[in-house]
Amino acid sequence: MLPALYAATLFVGAATLFLVQPLIGKLLLPLLGGPPGVWNTCMVFFQFLLLAGYLYAHHSIRAFGVRRQIALHAVLLLFVLAFFLGAVFLSGTPVPVWAAILPEDQDYPILPLVVLLAMAVGAPFFLLSTSSPVLQRWYAATDHHTARDPYFLYAASNAGSLVGLLGYPLILEPALTLQQQQWVFLGGTVLYMLLVVGCAGVVLGRRRGAGEGLAGLPLDPKAAGAATPPLPRPRLLRWVFLAALPSCLLLGVTTHVSTDLAPVPLLWAVPLALYLLSFIVVFSRWPLTLHRLIGRITPALLLFVVLTLLLQASEPFWLVVLLHLGALFGVCLICHGELAWDRPPAEHLTAYYLWMSLGGMLGGVVVALIAPLVFHKLGMVEYPLALLAAALVRPRCMESGTSRPWEGTDLLYVLMLLAMAVALVLGVSNWWEPPHEADPTWYTTYRWVRGGLIFGIPAAAAFALARRPVRYALALGALFLAGTFDRGELGRTLHMERNFFGVVRVTLSPDGHFRRLVHGNTIHGQQRTDDPPERPRPMTYYHAKGPMGHLFQHLPAQRLRRVGVIGLGTGALAAYAQPGQEWTFFEIDPAVVRIAQEYFGFLAACRADRCDIVLGDARRQLQRRQDDTFDLLILDGFCSDAIPIHLLTREAFELYFQKLAPGGVLAVHISNNHLDLPPLVMRIAMDIDSQLAVRYCYDIASDEQRADGKTDSQWMLLAERETDLGVLARSPYWQKVPWTPGPIWRDNFANVLRVWKKRED
Repeated sequence: MLPALYAATLFVGAATLFLVQPLIGKLLLPLLGGPPGVWNTCMVFFQFLLLAGYLYAHHSIRAFGVRRQIALHAVLLLFVLAFFLGAVFLSGTPVPVWAAILPEDQDYPILPLVVLLAMAVGAPFFLLSTSSPVLQRWYAATDHHTARDPYFLYAASNAGSLVGLLGYPLILEPALTLQQQQWVFLGGTVLYMLLVVGCAGVVLGRRRGAGEGLAGLPLDPKAAGAATPPLPRPRLLRWVFLAALPSCLLLGVTTHVSTDLAPVPLLWAVPLALYLLSFIVVFSRWPLTLHRLIGRITPALLLFVVLTLLLQASEPFWLVVLLHLGALFGVCLICHGELAWDRPPAEHLTAYYLWMSLGGMLGGVVVALIAPLVFHKLGMVEYPLALLAAALVRPRCMESGTSRPWEGTDLLYVLMLLAMAVALVLGVSNWWEPPHEADPTWYTTYRWVRGGLIFGIPAAAAFALARRPVRYALALGALFLAGTFDRGELGRTLHMERNFFGVVRVTLSPDGHFRRLVHGNTIHGQQRTDDPPERPRPMTYYHAKGPMGHLFQHLPAQRLRRVGVIGLGTGALAAYAQPGQEWTFFEIDPAVVRIAQEYFGFLAACRADRCDIVLGDARRQLQRRQDDTFDLLILDGFCSDAIPIHLLTREAFELYFQKLAPGGVLAVHISNNHLDLPPLVMRIAMDIDSQLAVRYCYDIASDEQRADGKTDSQWMLLAERETDLGVLARSPYWQKVPWTPGPIWRDNFANVLRVWKKRED
């Protein structure tokens, strides 16, 4: 029963710990939107608290011994209870979020976000973070026959973490409101505290003597210090590195997958789930043969991931995602497996977890805080660098025969590989011009054939070095370096800027005809380089022969005196502005504003009497505006390939209609590769008012239009009455949307899985 009690306590504590992370992310979504920087900053904050909890566990047990540390821990339990009581008294909820702390116009609102997180969940998270080292050290002081090696309990802890992380999006989020989820978090924390009291009672009630625990471990701090030899520093540094690398790679994969491949909040949890699963596996008597097998498979996965990055591959979607996640899981199994094999005796348990936590925190700090500042103009280079570092790691059981002294021919081999790759990049790029995307099948074939011609032979040559880690890492680095010479399908990069909200680039298309704004791998607007500066034409989703051109052509300019646009992009919609109008753009990312003003001419050529740009989250800014303000409100708030969820809730649409003047029109851009948004918007509209007029347009560009810069797009129009849409209500170009049963997103409830597109392929 004793192992079951401790395992259950660790399980409940870890599940509650990982429940709060996605919960606080949902609470922050209406305040900051959904950029990866929010998730990464939250993760680093929690890693800092985890480190603080481990520091507390290590030093309190060393200073006071197990028995007196239990009394200190009781004080911490009482403090957390007081924290919850104060939160409920002041805000009516166990997890208060004070929005006033966050600024409106900061590129990096990291410090205010950290303060907000500390005020919301700091105390309970700190308590929960002490769970593994404190309880395992208590368990080691019992008379149970497994007390000498309590590390098996770490598997129970990580199993709880995995259940909490996945249970949130799969069970709690679809079934409960945010308010109810907060009370579940409170209930889980209180249950954990009761179980901790039970564990403490076991240690205090079943002891052999004043100075010795029932497993023979010292309970007195002086006796503990005398019996424990110090750990060698190289071993400690190795623990730090083996913990830091998976943490760094975890955040790199999370950012890449959620920005470039599938910007859906639910997918952000999958890399972390694999990270936790690796701990469960390796601390559950991980066989040496499997450890060696993973060490042989992972280098191949790393090579495939490098190729997907070089080719900017996003299709087939699930294959590309699985490659990134598979490489992450392999590296985690290797690094965490090495940590598990190198675990010290129970006397050093708290130090072991402390140094592991330090490594995990350092990896998170590098990616979330340091990299955006250091690599401000280089983009997400920390992910490729983490992949190169991962290529250096091998299980120690494989080291025999795989490492030979450095030879001059090794450097020559890598340099020859680099020269060959660069020659292929430049040769194929100049020899084979890309098609105009007329046939998607042909274009996909072109991309893969072109990528195979450029990187196929160099990749095979690099893999020949896979059994020699240093040479292999250098060879992969040579591939990345050669890839910088490739213009790719998005063209040559003219400008790159990175901040809290992600990476935005300005590129020149391979044919030189278009200057583009790119977020992740998604083009968010472009301008023809041969257009006159005083009259640039809108392109891509805003093309004159597309839905927006049709809208402005058939709604008289005198009806649209005040126009609001959520999401700036290149500012292309400003090309439709006419004298006598007032335009207001709402944009959350300061980098996008700078780029639109410096690299694109739409704002400078705007013919409206007034054109303002309001910096900050659109919903928060709209709430400060007077009602009945806009004759036309356009929702175009992209984050890579997705609209932030908080802009598509019922409460958000109620706000939009409040800000529309009588007879006003709401236009919603719903182009999305992964979410089926038209039925969702229709259900929200009908739930607000069943008499609302709703129209939908799925515009597919012709071959000629694609060559002119137009892209496929989906738009919806909403108005209080059919007459508000004028001739658009009768136009075959705009279709009525059939109502279908399904979820309605609200601020306190949004089930992403229910609106995921069903792929026929």
